[in-house]
Amino acid sequence: MTKIKLLSALALAVFAANAATVVVSADPLLDRSTAGSIEFDNDTTTPVTPTNPQKPGTPLPIDPKDPDYPNEQITGPTGGLFLAYAPKNFSFGKHEVGAADIFSGKVLTMEQIATPWNTTAYSQAIEVHDGRIDKHDWTLLAQLSTFDSGKLTGTTITIENAKTSSEFANQEPKLVQGAITTISQTSSVEFLTANPQSKGDTSAVWYNPSDVKIHVPAKEITKGTHKATVDWTLVAGAN
Repeated sequence: MTKIKLLSALALAVFAANAATVVVSADPLLDRSTAGSIEFDNDTTTPVTPTNPQKPGTPLPIDPKDPDYPNEQITGPTGGLFLAYAPKNFSFGKHEVGAADIFSGKVLTMEQIATPWNTTAYSQAIEVHDGRIDKHDWTLLAQLSTFDSGKLTGTTITIENAKTSSEFANQEPKLVQGAITTISQTSSVEFLTANPQSKGDTSAVWYNPSDVKIHVPAKEITKGTHKATVDWTLVAGAN
């Protein structure tokens, strides 16, 4: 058996030597190679319509231009990174308070009002589209602006019970702050991030208006309407 193995090895060596000899002696007038290449890049020109935040990858079952639909739909390039849906408004209604409330030293909490939400299809949502092929990291930041009245300093907004979904399996984004995100005026907070990559359409949806609450230091309350914005900023990571 040992001799058979040795002869096989020798035969292979001889064949390899002959093959090498053929390549070396190739006729430059008869043999040529044709070079070929292909290049891929992010598609930054083809627009894509964001899909249903509740079931990413499927069409939105209602008209996003419906005045009652609570989210703004944004289109962008299929191979790009962009914020596809964001809530239009956080409305906390009108509340009657007295001096006893203001001097209580408490932080008053009010829930977002229920109307005009009438079905779960009208739930508020955040959706991110990531169609890039070269990078994967992204983080969505949120910050509460100062109020136009210059009042209500120290107010925060919280979002609870958001549920994440993804177009592709096992690519749900991560709620950075967990079950409750507190959005303040002092600095931006990380709300959502790739986990570790979240391609296509991925979302965070909260199904009850009361999942969004405003928390106002009682001593800062003054009569009148106070308006502010929650500013969302999508940041592409290095990788």
